Amino acid sequence: MRVRSFLKSAAVSATAVVAATAVSAVAAPSASAAPNNTAIIGDSLVANPAVQDYLSQKGLAVPGATQPNGAGCATDYRFSRTYGDAAKRPVDDFTCAGASVRTGGVHLNELTDRARNAGALTNATREVVLLGGANDTYPYVLNQAPMPVPEIEAQLRSAMADAIRHARQAAPGASIKVVGYPQISNGAGNVCLLNVIPGQPTQDLTVHMGEIEAALQRAVQNAAQDERATFVDLKPASQGHEMCSNDRWMAGVIDTTAGPHNLPLHMTNAGLEAVARVAAR
Repeated sequence: MRVRSFLKSAAVSATAVVAATAVSAVAAPSASAAPNNTAIIGDSLVANPAVQDYLSQKGLAVPGATQPNGAGCATDYRFSRTYGDAAKRPVDDFTCAGASVRTGGVHLNELTDRARNAGALTNATREVVLLGGANDTYPYVLNQAPMPVPEIEAQLRSAMADAIRHARQAAPGASIKVVGYPQISNGAGNVCLLNVIPGQPTQDLTVHMGEIEAALQRAVQNAAQDERATFVDLKPASQGHEMCSNDRWMAGVIDTTAGPHNLPLHMTNAGLEAVARVAAR
């Protein structure tokens, strides 16, 4: 399976970075959130931690670092702050690098529990935003006996539906919004992992991400439909900004020509701000 070769090479380069920024400490309870708030619960795409944020979380005095969020996880707050500015309402950030819906790291349901325990999810909460699922794909593709993509999709759909129900229980009066992922592969389903020559992203013709990317999209979209939640499709807004675009919003593994970004295989600052504004509509 060609997608396996991509995920294996990507995992070697990026997993250590993302895993290093994921933490499991529960945030201490805090005062209740402002009424009419939005709580954002998601993985590293929206947490987007920088190295200095993680080091600061470990107790080091690092200039320019941000404080851990309500979940006790490192983040640059770029997505949540942009979302709040666009929506014109208070936002509580409970995102965490390495989070998944049902697989490794901290699960979305656990992040929901942390938000509820911290007072960020109440009867007065207006909206809960969920983004996750990417970390529920590649571990099963990389197994010695890879799981068929349709089975990965079915299990993720079921798990995301459970995450929606869990969020609704924690904030009974809130609307639940599931946000999909931006476009990663190009029209042929390929990606560009190595980008070092300006204006010439290097397309890897041996890598085909189309199948798994489409399955991920269907799983979270159908889960939202199953549970009567709102689904935000980021694909249209990110068309033309995939990993092989000169104006890409998703950086490669080694990428010196993309816009400023914190992590390999994650979004550029400009891309993250753009999709946050779309999600906040």
